Amino acid sequence: MASDALKDAIKRRAAAEPETAEDAFKRIAAMSLTEKERQAVALARQAYAEGRIGNVRSDGKKWAKGDVVAAGLRIIAEKAEKERRERMASVLSSKPANYRILTDDSELPAFMDRLREECRRQMAEWRGRFDILGVQTMTAGDFEGTGVDTYIDLSIGFSIWLPLLDEGYYLPYGHVDMRGTEGFEFLTDESAFKNTDRQLTRSAVIDAISPYLKRPEHGKTFHMGSARYDLHVAIKDGYEIGGCVWDTLDAMNTLNEHEEAYGLKALVAKYGSLFGVPGPIFTFEDLFGNRSPAPFNTELVGIYAINDVKYGWKLFEWQFAMMAQAASANGKGRLLECYARIDSKLPETDVFLARCGFEIDTEGLAQLEREFTPKLEEARAAVFESYGIDGTFVRTMDRTINRGKIDAWMAAQQKRITTRSERIAKLKTEMATDEAAGKTHLKRYSDAATRLAELEAETLLPADEEHAPLFTGEFSITNGNHLAYLIYDHLGIRDRTGQFKRGKTRSTAADVLEAYYEEEDALKPLATVAAYEKLLNTYVTKIPNAVERDGRLHSEFKAGGTATGRYSSAGYNGRPIDILREFETEG
Repeated sequence: MASDALKDAIKRRAAAEPETAEDAFKRIAAMSLTEKERQAVALARQAYAEGRIGNVRSDGKKWAKGDVVAAGLRIIAEKAEKERRERMASVLSSKPANYRILTDDSELPAFMDRLREECRRQMAEWRGRFDILGVQTMTAGDFEGTGVDTYIDLSIGFSIWLPLLDEGYYLPYGHVDMRGTEGFEFLTDESAFKNTDRQLTRSAVIDAISPYLKRPEHGKTFHMGSARYDLHVAIKDGYEIGGCVWDTLDAMNTLNEHEEAYGLKALVAKYGSLFGVPGPIFTFEDLFGNRSPAPFNTELVGIYAINDVKYGWKLFEWQFAMMAQAASANGKGRLLECYARIDSKLPETDVFLARCGFEIDTEGLAQLEREFTPKLEEARAAVFESYGIDGTFVRTMDRTINRGKIDAWMAAQQKRITTRSERIAKLKTEMATDEAAGKTHLKRYSDAATRLAELEAETLLPADEEHAPLFTGEFSITNGNHLAYLIYDHLGIRDRTGQFKRGKTRSTAADVLEAYYEEEDALKPLATVAAYEKLLNTYVTKIPNAVERDGRLHSEFKAGGTATGRYSSAGYNGRPIDILREFETEG
C-alpha cells in the first residue's frame, strides 16, 4: 500500500512539474541515435541554450526524438545554406581579370579570334608536343547543363581554357529565371538569373564553336569523366566533337586505380600543389548543391565554369607529364603511349556505341538459356561433390560463421541452468522449513512440491558448443557468408580483397572472385558456376528485357568502372520525370 502511494505521489509531482528542456535533451541524447541524428540533437541543444531556438513543439506536449532531431536538421540546413551563400559571394568578389563571360552575340567573333590565336601559337610554340595523342593543339572545355542525363538534359553554356593566352571563357545561352517557382526558394537576388539578364543565343554559340569542336586535329580534354557527357551534348546540338583525346578521370584511373576519391576537390587536396592549384577549391555542390546551374546567374556560373576548365587543364598537363615520366620495364613513356593508343580513343568510341546500340538475336538467346540452364545445375552439383559439402561440412561451417550466435546461446543456456539450480535449491529449503515446522498440510507446501518435481524432470542441454543448435542447416552457393567460409576458411585461399576494395576483407563480390578464379586452380568448380551464372543472369535472360523501343540494346560504357580497373557497362537509366519546360530555350 505504501509503495502504491509513493508511485501516485511521483505521478502527481511529474504532472505538476513538467520535464525541463535540459532533461528532455538528456533523455533523447541517451536514446539509440545514428551519427547524423546525434549531431542534430547536439546542435539543437546548443542552439536552445544560446537562445537561438525555443520550444521545439508548438502544442506544449512532451518533446519527442523526432522533434529535436528535426530542429537540429533545420539548423544544419540553415548553416549549409549560409555557408553556400558566403561561398557564392566570395566567388563573385574574386573574379580574375582574365575570366571572360560573354553576354552578347556581338562578342563571339572576338572570342573566336582569340581561340584561333591560341591554336596558332600552340602550333608554333608547342610544335609536336601532343603528337603522341594525334593532335596539334589542346584546350580544356566543358558544357554546363540542366542536369547530367545524357539523353534528356540540355546544355546551357560552354566554357574553355586557352592555356598559352592564359584566358578562360564562358558562353552562356540557356540560363532561366526560376524565381517565385515552387522548389526554387533557395534562389536569392544575388545568385538568381533574371529575365532582364543578358546571355548569348544558343544557335549563335553553336554556329561559332562547332567548327572548332568538330576538328579532330585540335585536341580537347574534358574534366573528370564529363567527356562522354559533353560528346552526347554536342550530338543533341547537331554536331559531333572530334579530337576528344583526354578525360582526366580516365587518366587518373590509369595513373592510380586505388585513389580513395576521384573528385576534383579530393585530387586537388592531394596533388594540387604539384600542378599549381595549392589551396582548397569550391566544387559544384559547394556552390549550387545537388541541382542544375541553369537558374543561377551567368556571372556566378561562369566563374565556377572557368575555374573548372582551368583546373582541368592543369590536371591534364600534370597527368600528361606523369605518364611520360612513368617508368616501365621498357623505359619511360610507355604508360603515356598506352593511354594515347587506347584510352584516348575510348570516349568517342563509347559514345558511338551507346548511340548506335546493338542488334539482339532474341531467339539465339532463348536457345542459349535452354542450353545453359541444365549445365548450371550440373556445375552447382559438382561444387558440392568437389568440395565434400555434406552434413559434417555444414556443421563445421555453421560453427565458424555463427560463432557469435553460438556463444550467445551458450551464455543464455548457462543462465537457464543456473537459474533452474537456484530455484530447485530454494524450493528444497522452503519445503524443509515447512517440514520442520509440521506445515506440510499447507497449500504452499504442495505447490512447492509440484514445482520441484517439474523442475527436476526438466532436461536442459549442457551449455557447450556440441549441444548448441544449428543456425545454418544447409550450404547455399548464393550466400556470401557461405562462399566466404568455403573460399577463405575451408580452402584456405589467401584474402586479397584489399587490393580491390580498400579497407575490406573476405569479399565475395563478383569482380574480386573473377580475379581469384584466374589464379586459383582450387576454385575451378566455383569458377564454372560463376561463368554460367554470369552468362545467364547478366546476359542471356536480362538482355531481352533491356532492349529499347528501336529494337536495340543501348549501353553506357565506363573505363575503370570495376574494382579491378576493368571496363564496365550499364544500361541507360533515365530520369523518371519529364524535363522541365522552363529549361528549354529558343534561338
